[in-house]
Amino acid sequence: MATSAGDRMVSAGVAGADHMKIQTAEALEDAARRLRDTDVASRGEEVKKILHDVEYRVNRFKKECGDEYDRIEAGYHKRVEPVENVILDHPIPAVLAAAGIGVLFGMLICRSRN
Repeated sequence: MATSAGDRMVSAGVAGADHMKIQTAEALEDAARRLRDTDVASRGEEVKKILHDVEYRVNRFKKECGDEYDRIEAGYHKRVEPVENVILDHPIPAVLAAAGIGVLFGMLICRSRN
């Protein structure tokens, strides 16, 4: 159940990042189109305005990505912290359980090869 919740968080984060990436790419394409259409020699101020607009959009994209990353990281820590606390509170049973799972997987792999 935790895996599906984690998968949903990752999927939502990836979808959000893809959306922001598309928006930024569209903004950069628009700026490139406007720069191609602008006569640089006669419209220096317009070029500066276009470049400032691109810079603003890229900075906004970086901030939105950072905010989304922080939100995903907080959700991850919220889900992982209880597991870490159990391991820290009971280290010997945690190590024994991990060793048992490792032996089980090893036996399954050996059987599948034979």
